[in-house]
Amino acid sequence: MDYDAVLQHLGESGAYQRRLAILLSLIGIPAGLHVGAMTFIAAIPDHHCRVPQTTPSGFNLTLPAALNMSIPLEEVEGAQRLSRCRRYDVTDQFGWLNNTTTTSTCTDGWEYDQSQYHSSIVSQYDLVCDRAWLREMAQSIFMAGVGLGGIVFGFMSDRFGRHVTLMTCLLLQLTFGVSAAFTSNLVTFAILRFLVGAVSNGAYYAGFVIGIESLGPSKRTAFGMAMCLMPPVGYLVLGLMAYFIRDWWLLQLALSLPTLPLLMYQWFLSESPRWLIFAKKTDEARKVIERIAKENGVSLSQETFEKLNGCAKVQQEQTTPSNRSRKYSVIDLVRTPQMRKITLAMNVAWLISVCVYYSLMLGTSQLVGDHYVNFVLGACVEIVAMFVAWVTMDRWGRKRPTIIFISVAGVSCLAAAGVPHDLGVMTTTFAMAGRFGIGIGFCTLTVYSAEVFPTVIRNMGVGQASMVSRLGGVMAPFIGLLGKVWRPLPLLMYGVLSCVAGAAVTVLPETHGISLPNTPEDLECLARSLASPSAAKCPDETECATKSSDATAVYEMVSSL
Repeated sequence: MDYDAVLQHLGESGAYQRRLAILLSLIGIPAGLHVGAMTFIAAIPDHHCRVPQTTPSGFNLTLPAALNMSIPLEEVEGAQRLSRCRRYDVTDQFGWLNNTTTTSTCTDGWEYDQSQYHSSIVSQYDLVCDRAWLREMAQSIFMAGVGLGGIVFGFMSDRFGRHVTLMTCLLLQLTFGVSAAFTSNLVTFAILRFLVGAVSNGAYYAGFVIGIESLGPSKRTAFGMAMCLMPPVGYLVLGLMAYFIRDWWLLQLALSLPTLPLLMYQWFLSESPRWLIFAKKTDEARKVIERIAKENGVSLSQETFEKLNGCAKVQQEQTTPSNRSRKYSVIDLVRTPQMRKITLAMNVAWLISVCVYYSLMLGTSQLVGDHYVNFVLGACVEIVAMFVAWVTMDRWGRKRPTIIFISVAGVSCLAAAGVPHDLGVMTTTFAMAGRFGIGIGFCTLTVYSAEVFPTVIRNMGVGQASMVSRLGGVMAPFIGLLGKVWRPLPLLMYGVLSCVAGAAVTVLPETHGISLPNTPEDLECLARSLASPSAAKCPDETECATKSSDATAVYEMVSSL
């Protein structure tokens, strides 16, 4: 049975598909909460070395006076401030009054300003000064988990099903997220965050693929945009949560609990019919299709099923027996020329886009202005970007908007790198413009990749691209540290890399409005069809047009049902 034919009869966006799209898109909110969490739970409060306030003579000093006598001044970006990591040497327990020009590290620990953040993992585990890299490492470990989850759960989804993968990941996301709030050491926290990243990504893309495979070509853009819209909504919710919840463990607990109601999807969602058909689970596929037909108010008799099966023979006859029976693996992502080109281009574009995207998101705390306001403003910018992406993708397809807006991000970052330090508002403006551009580019890439990879390896394709891209997420926190060497260097790198990502997308085929390819052979056929419609032939000498452009031949055969 060909699901494109079934979908033409059921309707591309009936009541079932609309409910499916709404429920699946909500998965993006917890995903956004966990991705942006480190912005606040790992916030860096103002700090200085712990110093005594009692003199040897027994006089108590105010804290400012004690700091002035114990902490040396240092110049930071042209301004003088008390050192965060050094203090004057002491000769004995009360020798701090005898200040000299020699300094030492904070041997007695640090004091943290609690006016903005009551607690964070930085203040709890002293992740400052020579231990500051551990904070960046914790964020990179989360991104590494996201990358591993992409390939592990992508394989699981293609092998065992989208629905079971989705529900497993949601249950583990709740378990690991809540557990992370009650950790007592940094290692356990980092491990749990690694696992949260893995299952969050697995849940997001399993749900994404279910939706893409269940909707018709004309509705895939809307669903893709809805999925991309929800993580920024999660960022917005996170910013509001963080404003009212200033203790990191309470915030971690609060942002984990929204996953709980999603566990009810076990009863409200069905497996992807397209996957069931290609997994040769015909009876299960029929039950799901009957459920969809009933909810959509469509008559689906035995006679109709037989006609649909008869229509499907058009495509089955075009597929060689070896292709119908063989198992697909990750190797198929690079087996054919078109698959190699698509896989390489997607990996490059995803890696760079993720690096720039998360760098600009996590870097909001370094911009001029209130941290909470900047974060919420950035989330609002991304929400607007999603609607712009929606309009442009419907009008111009996938390829051109992706290239244009990733390039906009690159130019904005290069412009921000050239702004003098004292013009902080202008730097913030260019950074937000960069986030706007990369947000659209990142979203269009998500929809693009889910369409360009064939059904039999779609989740593996999206999963491995996601895994490779998380190397960009791993690198993002450390690229930000390069600003200590030369302040404009991170933004300069983001600008150059974004231009490279835009160039990589130019080799991809346009997928807007065409039928999803089912196998790598379909993709090869489609590529030849687009390159030379009059001359291209499928491997078995049938017309390529039969396998492309909305599955026209199949649809015409069921138009009378």
